[in-house]
Amino acid sequence: MLLHACARAGLSGQGAELLGLGENAIYRLASAPVVVRIARSADRLGQMEKELCVARWLADAGVPAVRVYEEAEQPLLVDGHPVSFWRAVTGGGPQPTYTDLGRLIACFHALERCPCKLAGFEPLRASQSRLATSAGTDPSDRDFLCGRCADLTSEFQELEFAIPAGPIHGDAHPWNLLTDGGQVVLLGFGASAVGPREWDLLPTVIAVERYGLGEDQYQAFAKAYGFDVRGWPGYPVLREIRELTMTTWIMQSAGQSPAVAAEFAVRVSSLRERDFKRAWNFF
Repeated sequence: MLLHACARAGLSGQGAELLGLGENAIYRLASAPVVVRIARSADRLGQMEKELCVARWLADAGVPAVRVYEEAEQPLLVDGHPVSFWRAVTGGGPQPTYTDLGRLIACFHALERCPCKLAGFEPLRASQSRLATSAGTDPSDRDFLCGRCADLTSEFQELEFAIPAGPIHGDAHPWNLLTDGGQVVLLGFGASAVGPREWDLLPTVIAVERYGLGEDQYQAFAKAYGFDVRGWPGYPVLREIRELTMTTWIMQSAGQSPAVAAEFAVRVSSLRERDFKRAWNFF
């Protein structure tokens, strides 16, 4: 498939290196400074089109981000798999920091007139879908999580946001930063949507509360962005929504290993007991 896709793009896939295998198979070509992403199924074509559009929008605005390989017509659909081509980054220093994350998310949020077809933000839709198909989950856990979904849906609709809504990144984590030519760039636009900008600020706060990130790193992030979301009255509701989505995400894999099952139990217990300081393990 890789060889076929590269041939259609006028490239050679011989000797390509597999960089990652998850939502996409990601290859770096040996023949050119190009990264190829192959999605799992044809239903991801729309998402890939969105990712390409957002990357081009950021490039036009001068925001440091991964760049599309424009010499190839894309996305392609090869044997039922959407394929996109990106300019490879150089790597090396400087190592991305939370200051970089805050700065780049601020740049993203400052842009206007996004030309891309971004869906409206529905923070609990994925959790509701997961719970509807969670046949192997303990009924009491499923009932609790479904109840919280319903309650938080209502509470979300009542929130008054501090920052004007608009395009959001949707997955604002340090792993969506890379270094290219000596500067840190942003990537990972699959979850981009139109919604509350506060959503992009929550992962860093949760990293402090659940995963042991230092307060100094959070302060660097908040200073670079220009807003501390913890001071916003709606923060507790939006944070619980985010943590519920994180819990239902890991629920999908709870039957695959004892470690994942134990982590799911910890997360459900902490949400049920409203213990928002209990440490979580990263998966």
